[in-house]
Amino acid sequence: MAGMAFSAAFPELSEIRALRRRAGLTQAQLAERAGVSQSLVAKVESGKLSPGYAVVQKVFSALDEARGETELRAGDVMKRRIVFLHPGDSVKSAVAVMRRHAFSQVPVMEGSVVVGLVTEGALLDAVTAGKARVVREVMAEAPPIVPKNASAGALTALLKIGPVVLVQEGGKAVGLVTKSDLLEKLYSRA
Repeated sequence: MAGMAFSAAFPELSEIRALRRRAGLTQAQLAERAGVSQSLVAKVESGKLSPGYAVVQKVFSALDEARGETELRAGDVMKRRIVFLHPGDSVKSAVAVMRRHAFSQVPVMEGSVVVGLVTEGALLDAVTAGKARVVREVMAEAPPIVPKNASAGALTALLKIGPVVLVQEGGKAVGLVTKSDLLEKLYSRA
């Protein structure tokens, strides 16, 4: 019965070593954070000891805390250079901006408010059809906006449904994150 409680509330004990390493902790550092001995951590990791619930709770709490300290945040991933278009800009100038900066999507601003997003696909459709003349006619909805402390998990979820996420601080857009930005940062940490 006790084993079932562990599996419902915590990861498996066999995962402690991997979780500790992912958090960048030594056995001694984890032990200190959890308030247990380093030898206890070593014995649990090697499978030589099956600790009680209170010890397991301390160890996994310490690991969660450490993970929160090392988890990537939007501010760590974002590109600070943001190029914006305006709703009244011509489609031709939008194509030129995207080509010059090698961007596949560009946010659209009206004053200090993000009002839309222009993508290569939308521009391709507009140029092919020959009907749209200004950005407001081809822009899609505004991309999601997150604070600088938004987690990599939140960014991943948002980037699965859209091409870009804007990062905001103090009511002002301060950066943006694309799928390739996040993948590059996650890959470099692996």
